Amino acid sequence: MQNKVVNRYSLAMYEAAGDTQNLKKIIVDCQDLVEIINTNRELRLLLNSPIVDKAKKTKILSQLFKGKINELSLSLLLLLVRNGREMYTSEVLSGFLDMVDDKEGVIKPLFTSAVALNDNEKNIIKKDIDRFTNKNSKPVYDVNADLIGGFTIRLKDTVIDGSVVRQLELMKESLKTKTQ
Repeated sequence: MQNKVVNRYSLAMYEAAGDTQNLKKIIVDCQDLVEIINTNRELRLLLNSPIVDKAKKTKILSQLFKGKINELSLSLLLLLVRNGREMYTSEVLSGFLDMVDDKEGVIKPLFTSAVALNDNEKNIIKKDIDRFTNKNSKPVYDVNADLIGGFTIRLKDTVIDGSVVRQLELMKESLKTKTQ
């Protein structure tokens, strides 16, 4: 049911935002709101609390965000509270941002490396991914020391595995088949 709720509200926001001249402002609002919800424990607790009533949540959200975000963005927050769906706020906003990216042809590959990358390396990787896919990308970078070296790239259901761990696994399989 959660996916249906998230998709329904995300789509409604996408359709409503598509009719406005303020789409870029709404996108920035949604990015900022997701960041605030993910980093602010008190706001997250407020949105997830069954004890705090709707009127109090509405008042707090209005005081926090009125005049600071677009009216449509605030209306979505208040609608979620009014309908008892405020615990899905972050997911709804992220779903909206994903819909915008899909429409604009933006992909979000997960790039995992054994060590942290600097900004120059990230820019080079982004350009290589863009050239490889012929699309604009917003890579998400992760570090996993278990890879030993190399990298993996995950884009939806496709994985490119150039890690040392994978190469060792392939070598092990190759040696097993030669000894049998």
